[in-house]
Amino acid sequence: MKLLKITHIFLFALLLSSCSDMAVRPDRMRQPELRVGLVQGQESVRLMVSGVFNIYNPKGRFIARGLEGHRWQASIVELKPARVEYRLRYWLTSDHRLAYQKAQEMRHLGLNPEVIEIKPSGERWHLEGMNKKLYNVVLWDIFASKESAEKGRANLAHKAAFEVMEFVKEPAGGSIELTSTETSKSYRFPSGSRIVTERFAVIDMPVGEGYHWQGKKTQVFRGNLELLIDRQRRLSVVNVLPLETYLRGVVPSEMSGGFPPEALKAQAIVARSEVLAKAGRNHLDEGFDICATAHCQVYGGISKEDERTSAAVTETAGLVLKVGGEIADAVYSGVCGGHTENNDAIWDGAPQPHLRGIYDGPGKPDLLRGLLQRDDVVAKWVQAKPPVYCNTVSTPVSAALQYTRKYFRWQVKTSRADLEKSIRTATGRQFGQLLDIVPVQRGVSGRIRRLRIVGSRASFEIEKELAIRQALSDNTLYSSCFTVEKIGRGSAPEAFVLHGAGWGHGVGMCQTGAAMMAQQGSTFEQIIRHYYAGAELGKAY
Repeated sequence: MKLLKITHIFLFALLLSSCSDMAVRPDRMRQPELRVGLVQGQESVRLMVSGVFNIYNPKGRFIARGLEGHRWQASIVELKPARVEYRLRYWLTSDHRLAYQKAQEMRHLGLNPEVIEIKPSGERWHLEGMNKKLYNVVLWDIFASKESAEKGRANLAHKAAFEVMEFVKEPAGGSIELTSTETSKSYRFPSGSRIVTERFAVIDMPVGEGYHWQGKKTQVFRGNLELLIDRQRRLSVVNVLPLETYLRGVVPSEMSGGFPPEALKAQAIVARSEVLAKAGRNHLDEGFDICATAHCQVYGGISKEDERTSAAVTETAGLVLKVGGEIADAVYSGVCGGHTENNDAIWDGAPQPHLRGIYDGPGKPDLLRGLLQRDDVVAKWVQAKPPVYCNTVSTPVSAALQYTRKYFRWQVKTSRADLEKSIRTATGRQFGQLLDIVPVQRGVSGRIRRLRIVGSRASFEIEKELAIRQALSDNTLYSSCFTVEKIGRGSAPEAFVLHGAGWGHGVGMCQTGAAMMAQQGSTFEQIIRHYYAGAELGKAY
């Protein structure tokens, strides 16, 4: 057993040290320094640190220098809770005029609005084309607890749909202790302190939570790390590194290095645009710019780096999508299923002209003219194999693309009892026996926007594509483009079979479609023009 433990330590030490040959030289471009939230909500964190390292407090002063030792554990030893207030949010936008239009809508509903201007963390970069402000349109009332805010939301549900939001008035603080598991030496420092090193590993890091690939992995990262106490009184680990270095760990996490080079270049560009468009917006007041999960973009660090994807990052350095002179939100998903979706059908916010749902094949973008919003057409669509770009079932593909076949068209059979449990867990609703699942509204891609759950005691609707996918599967359903088949006799079915198409929300670039376009000879510029109509390529730095 002792020999196995020594071997295990040696292998990870080797991984940490062997990465030195791949170290990226400091880029001369005026690229931003990014703060990536690797893990949050941890009682303790186990780390491996490469070579000699130093610790600085949040003000940049030395706490300890010249430290050595591979294995460490961080835990909270003193806590200062965050001061938080709760508000009911009606809308979030970067459009000043839209914010005040939404405030006026609230007044017409007999509600008192407030528009709160927020500067996301990314505004510190001062890059041309970055929208530096956000506007939260909220109810005037302030709630002292989440429970009272939820009660307020329920009382106003007949007037408008609100989202309970936490606003941090004073961040959490306290002290963290870093202890060597090899020598028992320990160092205490305030929350927000930085460990300066070349690379480090997070041991048993949670990945893919809530999805079918969830698990734990030990992953290695370039750059420095910070340890924070979050408002849930737990630990967060933040990786601080240059943006282009970050992209070397994002592109291979989001797209296989075996995809054609032009598709990899397109992926590098949209990933760069995404982080610059969203930095500090999805995780306001959490101490980092962007997270490392599918919620933002999947980032796997050195552990995922690939020479082919790194070349795509280098060859497109600084290149982004722009709309109206601003860096564009360039969302993407795995397999669109043959038709992409409108952004406003999936998330709150105004329709974006470059994020319109299109037919994903060699035809006119509006070829289907909204027909997939009809249940009878969707039933035929999910049973067919149309000649769209992401159809990897009817076309010879490379080994790297073969995994996408199970997402193009799929079916999931689930017992009624298991579905009832999943729906109750996701929604908190008590509805008795599950009698039916009824699509109420679909987007242009056939994805369900509103779904009715019919129960023996009560019926209710689930809104939003992701909420629907999470309610119908413990590991998040592949997509919300599906039809429902009931199995069994009687009023309460024995099981349900969902016949579906695609993987992901379907907005923006279809990654599998991009790969197939590249395989057929399209350039990255052509791929970008196909999926983001009206967007232009330009330099961010």
